[in-house]
Amino acid sequence: MPRVTDREARRAELVSAAAAVFAERGVANATVSDIVKAAGVAQGTFYLYFDTKDDAVLAVVARMADTIVHSTATRVAAATSAVDKLLALPGALSEVGAEPEATALVEQMHRPENRLLHDRLADDMTRRLVPLLEAIIAQGVADGVFVVGDPRAAAWFVLAGLQSVELAGTPISETPAALTTATGFALRALGCQGARR
Repeated sequence: MPRVTDREARRAELVSAAAAVFAERGVANATVSDIVKAAGVAQGTFYLYFDTKDDAVLAVVARMADTIVHSTATRVAAATSAVDKLLALPGALSEVGAEPEATALVEQMHRPENRLLHDRLADDMTRRLVPLLEAIIAQGVADGVFVVGDPRAAAWFVLAGLQSVELAGTPISETPAALTTATGFALRALGCQGARR
């Protein structure tokens, strides 16, 4: 059993090294040699865990999605009302770029040459965040705070509105405020009385 843990730890080290290299050099300019050098391992070690650099890129994307979804779920769980849970979303989604390495990686993901990678991350996050939003909206409907007939369709709508902040090319420094504004629009669209954001 310890070998599995060691293997998982080594893979995690390689993913961390790859994320740092991609943030510094860009995905297109990074090489497997750069990644193994950053990880302090032999080139052959890389190929024990990944077949290609693209596999490492996908692992970095998966880790980013895990971090975003976990942060979002944690913040939402800390709130009690459906409105408070929805208002927790901007902070959770903004945390992604809080660390310098993450900011650089997010900026790399938004470059035109990395569009497929970005879309893969967005698709993964959307698939995983819709059920969370659906549960929040269903709670709000049950509590009489939201007025919607289909919580799942409303979840897609809210998430699309939040994603539009990014799609509009909002600078990272302005993203938290823009997400808060979009969340206020979402609350009003859900029929929340007194939503002033």
